[in-house]
Amino acid sequence: MPTKTNQWILLSVLALILILSALVFIPMEKNLVFIDNREAALSAFIKVEGDAFQINYTHSIHLSDVLESYELSPDDNLRMVELEYEDFNIGMPSNAGEGETFVEKDGKYLITNMNREVSDFRLFVGDIDADLFLLANGQEYDLKKTLDRGKSYTVKVQRLSLFEQLEGVNLNEQ
Repeated sequence: MPTKTNQWILLSVLALILILSALVFIPMEKNLVFIDNREAALSAFIKVEGDAFQINYTHSIHLSDVLESYELSPDDNLRMVELEYEDFNIGMPSNAGEGETFVEKDGKYLITNMNREVSDFRLFVGDIDADLFLLANGQEYDLKKTLDRGKSYTVKVQRLSLFEQLEGVNLNEQ
């Protein structure tokens, strides 16, 4: 017959196991994630301090720099807030939308006051030698060194558990 001390120890161990399991398997931390579209697998993630980041890339057709600025919204969406580019060619807007401001400055075009909110967007990592950087947390991350060239990724905000974080590359640790 188990004693009260043994029962207390057993209950304590079970409670500890449940608490540790919760800490490991329940998604808690909000991250910007890159999910491989073919394999539907987490490829990389980053905890964005301050809830703002930028994607800086060389446009694949007209080979000029583009800088897209985003914020993470409170409801875990992505909000494009600014766009800077050098050329009106294919894929670039020729003016600002309603409520936005279009400015030409130092040979670049800038659209500000944007409020374009999406749940996710697709990012294609071209197999060409052109820049593709994530700017976040005061650092620059070369996405062509982390993500596979020739693949497309879904970029979105997702809460990850500690266990899920074992699957992808943590950009915060690079």
